[in-house]
Amino acid sequence: MTQATLLIVEDEGIVAQEIKSRLEKSGYKVGAVAHDGETAIAKAEELRPDLVLMDIRLKGKMDGIEAAGRIRDRFNLPVVYLTAYTDPATLERAKDVEPFGYVVKPFETRNLIVSIEIALNRHRGEAERIYGEKLQAVLETAGAICHELNQPLMAISGHSELLLYTMDKNDKAYVKIEKIQSQVQRMSTIIQKLMGITRYETKKYTKGERIVDIEKSSMAIS
Repeated sequence: MTQATLLIVEDEGIVAQEIKSRLEKSGYKVGAVAHDGETAIAKAEELRPDLVLMDIRLKGKMDGIEAAGRIRDRFNLPVVYLTAYTDPATLERAKDVEPFGYVVKPFETRNLIVSIEIALNRHRGEAERIYGEKLQAVLETAGAICHELNQPLMAISGHSELLLYTMDKNDKAYVKIEKIQSQVQRMSTIIQKLMGITRYETKKYTKGERIVDIEKSSMAIS
């Protein structure tokens, strides 16, 4: 079972504490309990839980469906509805928010846990898919940029080699052109690494973010 932090949104205090107790006994961490939509949104922003358990009927002007929609749009968090309301109209409104699960009260703890785990796995899979698509787009863009850079780089390399060939080595500009040639070769090596990527791996960067590991992802350059 996944060790996850949950946010419970339930308008009945006694019911909320019962759900909290069941989940904590099952190994989950309950980050907070909210009784209305506004508080739920604020807690979701503050805690960024792994999943939100959302009752449809809440105190105040905002119901659980509206709160779930705002949480999804602002924080991209998975929401599982936990409610006794199963009429067709309510279900249609709930489906518009694209929840990750729907558990009907009264419920057994086992059924709730199954719904939570399915929702977490589904959300994780979607996040990985989106990340992969974005990363692939970045790599394709990098490849196109490398292709465009090759021609001007080859022109610079060719002209600098010609200058070195025709110049006297005692000329003060000779050393400067040699440096230009050295940097051109360095840029060419980098471009070849980027263009040689056939698979990609990532490594941790600042603040837990991940970037492409060029050394591991690129083909060996002989």
